[in-house]
Amino acid sequence: MIERISNYFCDFGIKAVDKGHCNRCDGYNTKKDFRGVEYCLDCFLYKEVNSSMYLIRRIRKTSQKKHELNLGFDLSDLQKTGSNFLVENYSNGKDSFLQAVCGAGKTEMVLEVIVEALNKGNRIAFVIPRVEIIKQVALRIQSYLPYTKVCSLYGGVRFDEAFDLIILTPQQLIRFYQEFDLMIIDEVDAFPFVDNLFLERLVKKSSNEKSLFIYMSATVSLKYKKLIEENYLAFHMIPRRFHNQDLAVPIFVQADSYQDIRIIETIKSLNETTKSMIVYLPSIKMGKVFKEYLTGLNINCDLITSEIKYKASVLKDFERGKFKVLISTTILERGVTFHNVNVIVIEAANKVYNEATLIQIAGRVGRSGDEAIVLFLSKEKSDAMVKARRKIVEFNKKK
Repeated sequence: MIERISNYFCDFGIKAVDKGHCNRCDGYNTKKDFRGVEYCLDCFLYKEVNSSMYLIRRIRKTSQKKHELNLGFDLSDLQKTGSNFLVENYSNGKDSFLQAVCGAGKTEMVLEVIVEALNKGNRIAFVIPRVEIIKQVALRIQSYLPYTKVCSLYGGVRFDEAFDLIILTPQQLIRFYQEFDLMIIDEVDAFPFVDNLFLERLVKKSSNEKSLFIYMSATVSLKYKKLIEENYLAFHMIPRRFHNQDLAVPIFVQADSYQDIRIIETIKSLNETTKSMIVYLPSIKMGKVFKEYLTGLNINCDLITSEIKYKASVLKDFERGKFKVLISTTILERGVTFHNVNVIVIEAANKVYNEATLIQIAGRVGRSGDEAIVLFLSKEKSDAMVKARRKIVEFNKKK
């Protein structure tokens, strides 16, 4: 069902906040003002709700049609095993976790189960953490499913309920109540999902008693490892990319700070090759300073962070070769696909970079089977750096 907030009493509505409980996010973090009006503090960033408001819920109107998959190419043998795994567990009513290395083609592996679920009349949410990835994935899926209306839903976008498949950020689940029969959650071990009880409540609220879940990521957190071990989740791993080439193994380079001459020499050297380059820094402030620093050295570069308004424009200019060095925070940690790039992580021992993050960043290179370089630069090696490198080596040993 679709849920909206009303400022007026409605016979079939329910109070948004009642006796310390928020019916919108299922939380209990409320506070009364001097008039006795009770507010939900957890929902505040997503529109104010209080005890004088009502939630109106209604069934979303959709049309039944025949959905078809028109992929245009064959999946690799490994991708077929992943696709079959998801379809089999969906048919058996079993929740599943698909672990696949960066660039394995998770989106393509989930298409068959999406089509099967749509043709059974199921309502599907494909939950992806980052807006830029949603835009890319929505375009790809729409090209594969010519008769399916695919909706991209994130902050600031108007929702058209007639769409068949909804690809959305986890925050947008707040719009729905017991709506989805199948929930596909990508990068479940990454920000903003990790230790976020608010988003966990939204997932629970927007699903129903019979909902099935598909979780996907390149890494598996301890929480999901436990669920897999206890047989609550079926598990399958895809250890190779679709082109079957090894993952790039990170090289450790000692460097004292982002202004270390070794870093600048490395960037200048790589900048002379035909490849572009993504340079990761652990904070927005450092990214801004580093951009000015490189610009002063006549290195053509740009910056992308969560604060940049026109992110899509920056990414498009980078892909078109208008500049070769893209400075980034962890906003480009996952999901976004680039071709013919090298990667440098500056201050890789910073606590911002955990094992999963470093594995994902390293996975930005070699997506098309090309040889590429991943450099972890830092004053010292962190446990996360060592574990990330070890895990990538382990992936490469598996066939």
